[in-house]
Amino acid sequence: MEITLEDLKRRLPDPDDFKATDEYFLTLAKYIDKLWEGMKAFPEIGEEIRKNVVISLVSYYQDILADAGMWRAFVMMCRKLYRRPVPLYEEPDDYIDYELNLIDVQFVIWYSLESQLGFNGLVSPYDSDLMRLARQVYKLFDFLYEDAPEPENFKEFMEIDFNDRGQVRDIFRMSGWLFWNSYFLRPVSKHAYEPEISEEEELSVDETLTDERRLRTTFEQPTGPLALLVDEWMRLMIDNRLPKDKKQLKGEKQKEHKYYRALKRATGGKEIAFFELYADLESFLSDKLGWERPEEGIFPQMRDFSDFVVFATPEKGMMIAHDVACYIKHPDNPLYDAERAASEAHRMVMEPMACPIDLVKYSFANGLVPDAAYPTGRDANKLLHDNWDFFARMYLRNFYRED
Repeated sequence: MEITLEDLKRRLPDPDDFKATDEYFLTLAKYIDKLWEGMKAFPEIGEEIRKNVVISLVSYYQDILADAGMWRAFVMMCRKLYRRPVPLYEEPDDYIDYELNLIDVQFVIWYSLESQLGFNGLVSPYDSDLMRLARQVYKLFDFLYEDAPEPENFKEFMEIDFNDRGQVRDIFRMSGWLFWNSYFLRPVSKHAYEPEISEEEELSVDETLTDERRLRTTFEQPTGPLALLVDEWMRLMIDNRLPKDKKQLKGEKQKEHKYYRALKRATGGKEIAFFELYADLESFLSDKLGWERPEEGIFPQMRDFSDFVVFATPEKGMMIAHDVACYIKHPDNPLYDAERAASEAHRMVMEPMACPIDLVKYSFANGLVPDAAYPTGRDANKLLHDNWDFFARMYLRNFYRED
């Protein structure tokens, strides 16, 4: 396998502009590839996947050396959301924000592998080969850290001023690069929004500016491992501005939704109810909530499903999920199946449309899915419960952000 300068430049803001530091990082990428090959780590992984992981590692290193802001933005948000710098791994005492750290290297390897394997939970963050490889790459990066040249490729990006109207085109262009090409957001963007398009057929950053579909996707869809919009990533990176909470944006308190009140009346004060069959669900909606029952049924498209959960929130009202009641351990739920939950409940945070996000949050926050586990590796139950919000953001993306 050969890693070329073009492979490496493809992840930089200025792929056609040669910089004096490019050759240094190409040499570093080739060295890591040989190191990996010699270690015989992940022997089942193909060369193309290995190459992309190596490029992600070198891109992360360039990001750190230049303080380009992608990794810094990620750590800032993780500190806000989870009170630690990186999901999945415990923070060591010697961790230094925005600089080189072993758990950062571990995360980059896991994230790159997981994305290329389809975001199916096929890679454990604690995989022994992953940990071995991360330690060796970290030692190499640490050895070179003081003498490594600062990458010259991010200067234009770091000089963006959101208040300068003359930079509108640059802002659009850099947003397109960040969303589609950067090592940190591309894994999700490519998988979620252009899975069928080969790398050779992809639009360039400049072509993105004139493509209505791609431009709309760039600014309307969340991406990256935290399901943020590209505008939110950009402001984090350039202005250190954290996104505002939804509660801050909504202002005054909303009135309770009528269906929330109706469900609580029907259940004796509870916001959740469980039904095995569609007929049971329809009877509840008709007899208890007073919904009209048309001849074809209230929700005919749900006739072939089972294990229903009816759930409501004060803000959004009522929602119905199917095929998930068996995962939720609740005093009122006779359908709970611990064995199925242990093997399947990860679907709630990993499979888009499997479960409404409000029900996901309610279930995990209230300890109602105790047997749910990550699909792979050791400590799978603890891993999922300690990181369920992160997994939901990364795997569900726009479904996580549903309003």
